[in-house]
Amino acid sequence: MVEQGFEVVQSHPDYLYFDFPQEVNPKERGYYWATRYTDSKKVFKFSPNNLPQNAETSKDRDGNNFNIKGDTENRGYNGISGQLWSEVVRTDEQFEYMVFPRILPLAERAWHKASWELDYIKDREFKGGETTFVDTNEQQTEWIQFANIIGQRELAKIDSTGIQYRLPVPGGKIESGKLVTNVAFPGLEVQYSTDSGSSWVTWTKPVEVTSAELRTVSPDGKRFSRITSVK
Repeated sequence: MVEQGFEVVQSHPDYLYFDFPQEVNPKERGYYWATRYTDSKKVFKFSPNNLPQNAETSKDRDGNNFNIKGDTENRGYNGISGQLWSEVVRTDEQFEYMVFPRILPLAERAWHKASWELDYIKDREFKGGETTFVDTNEQQTEWIQFANIIGQRELAKIDSTGIQYRLPVPGGKIESGKLVTNVAFPGLEVQYSTDSGSSWVTWTKPVEVTSAELRTVSPDGKRFSRITSVK
């Protein structure tokens, strides 16, 4: 289309369709015909300036590596757009859950070319699991910085608007009899329960448990993520 003189806005279902789940879990709403999930980190890692590059930093729908070779000249584009198709949305709350906070890394990629985004070179082939053109260490460093900004600053701002964004489900495991946890956006409080949710305690350090339920808390303390269990 660019070759024919059209002004093009990119919106790739693998990375920018927000009607796909944010986690591989049957409790998460969305389709999976193009990709099994699209979380905020995947959107952040998307390279609109060099599409073949994405073969090194993501998997296909079935979790396999794939290859892309740029076989045409780069004629540019006008921008990128996130999409949400309403077949998977029935309420305002569901709409907000699907869009936020993924819209934040979308905005980041739309206005800013990251240091790890390579210039497009015709006939260069990127092979997932083989080539190493992309500086993935730098990409991970920038993601950690961005995730901290979301967790320690931006979500509190969104709370003040009343938007019902998705809170990430915490990760957790029991190591040597002690519960350890993490969360996608550092700064968010993680709580655990050892009595099937009758009471909740803020996790601050490894604690002795045999099993536990976990949840993440919004900065304003009014909302919670989906609960997950560890044993």
